[in-house]
Amino acid sequence: MDLDTGESRVEQEDNGAVANPGGAELLYWPDTCTGIGDYVLRALPNTRVGLLRADTPRTAEACKAAAGTGFAALPLYERRDTKERGFTVGAALCAVTADGAVAMALIDHMSGGATTDVSVSGNLYVWPQTSN
Repeated sequence: MDLDTGESRVEQEDNGAVANPGGAELLYWPDTCTGIGDYVLRALPNTRVGLLRADTPRTAEACKAAAGTGFAALPLYERRDTKERGFTVGAALCAVTADGAVAMALIDHMSGGATTDVSVSGNLYVWPQTSN
């Protein structure tokens, strides 16, 4: 997913590898070949992505700071892991994008689990890069 635009695309599954990231910050891919409830979310290499916890103010400054904390692979089907890491309704994924903007993808709804694919939805806010 490219957080500058909110666009996503589908690539051939390759064990979490991406041939051409093309400005994307996030990758959502199946971790096993079962095709059921096994998707993992992670930041792509050389990106600045992090998690803004639900109890943190939703400002560009807070989001930019959270983006610097990193976002390792998260198996979304592991409810305990997602909760412990703060990936919950009310939190947000934050990034400093390839274009230098600050993007905040709110987590407004989550569904699914161990035997079904996990769906996460919410609004995307982008603060454009400001010149100094």
